[in-house]
Amino acid sequence: MSCTSSFANRSRGGRIRLMSGPIVAAALTVGAGTPAVAQKTDWQYEFTPYIWGAALKGDVQGGSLPKASVDMKFTDVLDVLDFAAMGAFEARKDRWGFLFDFVYMKISDAGTAKRTGAGPIGATLTAHADLKFEQTMFAAAAAYRLSGGRSPVDVIGGLRYTKLDASGEIEASLFGGGPLGLGGERTVSRSADKDWVDPYVGLRIQHWVSDRWTLIAYADVGGFGAGSDLTWQALLGTNYEFSKTLGFKFGYRYMSVDYDKGGFLYDMKTQGLYAGVSFRF
Repeated sequence: MSCTSSFANRSRGGRIRLMSGPIVAAALTVGAGTPAVAQKTDWQYEFTPYIWGAALKGDVQGGSLPKASVDMKFTDVLDVLDFAAMGAFEARKDRWGFLFDFVYMKISDAGTAKRTGAGPIGATLTAHADLKFEQTMFAAAAAYRLSGGRSPVDVIGGLRYTKLDASGEIEASLFGGGPLGLGGERTVSRSADKDWVDPYVGLRIQHWVSDRWTLIAYADVGGFGAGSDLTWQALLGTNYEFSKTLGFKFGYRYMSVDYDKGGFLYDMKTQGLYAGVSFRF
């Protein structure tokens, strides 16, 4: 799951305005208004806390845990979500920018199943499972502005760290319903964790529609076998500028991660709407 922000310089009436970009793992931005003349500027900063209403679909398997297929809508994720935190930060000066994105999510679920056998001594098997899953993603990247004007283009290169923790506890009990009174109970606990780093490259474009509205397009690809086999993401969004220091971002983001090494499988597609508020200083 990840987010991105950005700056673009736009000249309006002799003033330099700050514009921010969306939310994504390493960043991508497009900038601004009239064809720009290169000029010295101070460092500009933007922090964007955001939410990503993501659905999950794919397969997860680690260590001694059984393979689990996941197909959850965002409303399903909300039902089992314990905690989530997401935010993006960007620092920019002239053509160079440094981008950071953080996503953390913890979910847990529990369920009980019963099965009763036939016959006068009907045995009932009861199984209760508690499952927990944590995901942490942190991306850091450098961005270089290839062109300015009304539709600036940034090329991006960086690293994305991913850490996954999964655990499960299953309690099973067998009770005899007949005169023999057969019974038994057992608890089994399993856990697995994995972390890796993916290099990635990306492109970010921003187009000014009006003084306050911009359109954003972003894409990156990475992994290349160094971490995951392949990871890629794409984002389409829009930014609205309330003032020089406050903005709103909204759009749709898709991320795919395919990791299968050392007995750990994480083949997951994450997609959904995002929204965030940016603070510039």
